[in-house]
Amino acid sequence: MAVVSRRTRSLWYAVAVPAALAAAVAGALGARPDIAPPSEGHASAGPPAASAAAVPVPPVSGTPAEVRYAATQALIRDCMQRRGFRYWPVPRQPVPELREFPYVLDDVSYARRHGYGTALERRLQETMAADPNARYVRDLPPERGAAAVRAVNGDPGEPDALRATLPAGGVLRRSSHSCTSEAERQLYRDLPGWYRVTRITDNLAGLRIGRVLADPRYADGVRAWRRCMRAAGHDSADPASARASAPEPTSGSVTPGEIRLAVSEATCATRTGLGRLARRLDAEHRRALDRQFHTEVAERVRLEAAALPRARAVLAAG
Repeated sequence: MAVVSRRTRSLWYAVAVPAALAAAVAGALGARPDIAPPSEGHASAGPPAASAAAVPVPPVSGTPAEVRYAATQALIRDCMQRRGFRYWPVPRQPVPELREFPYVLDDVSYARRHGYGTALERRLQETMAADPNARYVRDLPPERGAAAVRAVNGDPGEPDALRATLPAGGVLRRSSHSCTSEAERQLYRDLPGWYRVTRITDNLAGLRIGRVLADPRYADGVRAWRRCMRAAGHDSADPASARASAPEPTSGSVTPGEIRLAVSEATCATRTGLGRLARRLDAEHRRALDRQFHTEVAERVRLEAAALPRARAVLAAG
């Protein structure tokens, strides 16, 4: 009973925004982040002038995660400029209102305003399509565009590429010579260690959600929720099937039908306690996974704490 959106949610802003450049060149994906395109032309085939003003970093909220992210973006920008390219730092969350409900939508006020968030997802797609980084690469001659992609992403097939074996299986690799890696090396120092522990700990979220959804206690909660939904006139087997049946928006606004269905889901999640149950089970399985991977979790916390003063110094320097 996995509760997933019928639309694939983009997680680019939480992982690696520079990947959008590769996507733009390959023509496989649209562009990415939520930032106004640059006012000056950027279709020149040659590198920018050395005296070109640095693109400013978007405003930072001040939380440690935002500070580290913004500093990484600034360092990528500077690295790309040294290599003869432009890069526009982007916000970590381009549509802040867009929220994830991995088990059940249980916020009635959110449901009344946004439904399941389909209009917000459309806004995200539109801002991705307006990304100045991807447009910049598309406007370059093919050879220059490919060089820009190599500068920001590198080649994961290189012999000394960073590696991380995921808890759920599989191995991730990334270039150790890209501007992304150069920026993270400057902030976290131990780049191979940082890459490994972040990929492992980021992967724990998917494991945790899978364990909650497979928990018999969650299944019991869904049965009570299902009865509530039927009483409200919705024959939904589980939250996933409910949101899968929501009507597709035909414009930039959420449809009344989506609002009604989402409000019913959230109301039943509150009345039956499914939302509270899901949060409790989520916290329980999070603790279990943190214990199982305590070494990686502790190392990530240590590296992040050590990087924070360096990140603040980067932002203070502009």
